[in-house]
Amino acid sequence: MKNRKSFVIEEPVLMGNFICLEGLSTKHVSQRYTDWLNDKEVCKENRHGTGDNTLGNTSEYVSSVDKNENIAVFAIIAKDSDKHIGNISLGSISWEDNSGEISILIGEKDHWGRGIGYEAYTLIIDYAFNTLGLQRLYSGMTVRNKGMIRVVEKVGMLKEEIEKGVFLKEGEYVDIVKYAITKSKDEVVLERKDNNE
Repeated sequence: MKNRKSFVIEEPVLMGNFICLEGLSTKHVSQRYTDWLNDKEVCKENRHGTGDNTLGNTSEYVSSVDKNENIAVFAIIAKDSDKHIGNISLGSISWEDNSGEISILIGEKDHWGRGIGYEAYTLIIDYAFNTLGLQRLYSGMTVRNKGMIRVVEKVGMLKEEIEKGVFLKEGEYVDIVKYAITKSKDEVVLERKDNNE
């Protein structure tokens, strides 16, 4: 039986209806991926988008997380094109408390509004609860990020708190809202719907 940390070091491929998640590796490093991190629209609600990310920075990040047992980063692959369209991570894993934080970035704008975030979240939650044996998952986002709020509420996360003015973006202090979900005593299997939400 594998140690559960090995499922973070060697991430399994997670298959969905429209996407699959595969462990982020050097094969995913590209100028296109780097460009997402410099795109102000893509990164409006995160700390990227400053324009100073390079291919070298991207490669260093991928190498740094590849063998880290406290973060599992997956490339989001569109099944119809086999194209790398974003990333989702399960980070800040506490093996003592059985918790972790989910973060997502969909870099390819032509895939926005197509249910990719919802499906990626369902896959990562199932992996975290039923493969890694975690008990609590959480996500934080700006209060103005209505799309992400819809995603986390749809997968069953509940609002826990709002942190006032903790995120500084382009000279403006923005509130962060935090959501969480815990595993029930019964096995968690989220419904993977064929939808365009």
